[in-house]
Amino acid sequence: MSAASDLTDRPWRSVPGPADRESFFAAQARNRRATWRLTGLCRLGVALMGIPMSAVITPLVFAALFLFADVAHLLWPTAAIWSGPEGVDRTPLLAHWPPWAVGIILATLLIVPGALVVALAWMGARTLFRRAGPEALVRSLGGRPPRSGDFEEQQLGNVVAEIAIAAGVKPPTVMLLDGAVANAAVVGSSHDDAVVLVSRRLVDELDRDETQAVVAHLVGAIGNGDLRVALSMLALFRTIALLLTTLGATLGPASRRTLVRLVRLAGRRGTAGEAEALARVDELLAASSDLGAEDAGRPPGPQKTGVLDILRAPLMMAHFAIWMCRLAFMSFVVAPLLALLWRRRRYLADATAVQLTRNPDAVARALASLSAKGGAIPGAGWAAPLFIIGPRSGQAGPLGPGAARSAMLGDDLGVLSFDPPMATRMARLRRQGATIDLALTPYRFSPVAIAGITLLVVVVGALLMGCALMITYVALALDIMLLVPMMVVAHFVLRLLFGWL
Repeated sequence: MSAASDLTDRPWRSVPGPADRESFFAAQARNRRATWRLTGLCRLGVALMGIPMSAVITPLVFAALFLFADVAHLLWPTAAIWSGPEGVDRTPLLAHWPPWAVGIILATLLIVPGALVVALAWMGARTLFRRAGPEALVRSLGGRPPRSGDFEEQQLGNVVAEIAIAAGVKPPTVMLLDGAVANAAVVGSSHDDAVVLVSRRLVDELDRDETQAVVAHLVGAIGNGDLRVALSMLALFRTIALLLTTLGATLGPASRRTLVRLVRLAGRRGTAGEAEALARVDELLAASSDLGAEDAGRPPGPQKTGVLDILRAPLMMAHFAIWMCRLAFMSFVVAPLLALLWRRRRYLADATAVQLTRNPDAVARALASLSAKGGAIPGAGWAAPLFIIGPRSGQAGPLGPGAARSAMLGDDLGVLSFDPPMATRMARLRRQGATIDLALTPYRFSPVAIAGITLLVVVVGALLMGCALMITYVALALDIMLLVPMMVVAHFVLRLLFGWL
């Protein structure tokens, strides 16, 4: 029998590998499509949350404009503008419109002024905190440049430069963190000021291929635009905190101090210590935006209601309504969507790392090693999702026993965690060619459990959002009822004052 016939008669053995194999290009395309869809849903969720917030702010905007116009009219009389030209029909304009058009106009007048204030706050928070760039975070974590006499740290800089050239992006700055935790992150507002943060333990624990895989993940995140996404997400949280702090400035000293610091920093462009000051203000914004923070500094015991409490009642109602909207919509709509979006960005960065290194095993080995040895960087705070390994890693790690159950409801419903389950990341890398054995497969709940948990989340979320909308309606009605007589009284008081002067 010839050798050829012998080979023909042998049964073919299957090639090892997953049945659902996909290329890194296909994985990137799939994750990009998912991010586009989730981005649209996030914008819709933010718009739904912004409508009641804007409606609560609008009466305050009109009251401020009324006072400004009243004072301006006293200083510079404009009788023709206030009374209008002679012989003009003074019938209300809305009387000539159909009811549906009147409803649209009134809804627009109720939402648009407040929405403009929210948009200005978002742009201001984004611009102000973008000025510091990654400098504040790097300094707060104790980052340092690579030592010139350390061969491994210099090699890390070379690896970052090589991967950046392969990705077609500007080589980011390399900084190291001394500590007992192995982790890495990329921070900044764009590829122009991006900084790669790598812990020294990561350099010591991982070999060159694994270190190259980690760097490829971070550089890939820069090229994919993750820094812009992270900046927009942080600006959203800071905007809500800024609104709550501004409204709470008349309610307690904590908000007033934070607001004064913020105003001072807005005029200190390029001064020494600006990054550290902005980082401190960022912490104060998050603290002073809590509902209970406004009582700081008040004497204990029952408080008497005075004229000042009546005057600031509209601000108190608006503050509570916005806080309630943040609690309901952020917890059950916006934050879960943002978490799903960020998970997809991490999967996209993993696939990009496979493309840049052509070594899916190294990417999988690096993630498996970091899942056991890594963890949260102390002091990272809001920047924890920017690190390649989230705070749920370390010690037993996501690949350890029982870790799938500790992840919030697994990969299907674990939308409250920005850190994607490690088992799912490993399974996706295996489909892209990694041959590392999984210590744990993604945990799957039964269909009945998923249906029950989903129903519970939907019911609780609907109840909270219903309460938030009801409180918004009550706050809006009370604000109008209080602000109208206040404006009338202010109108006559201003004229009495100007008459005496």
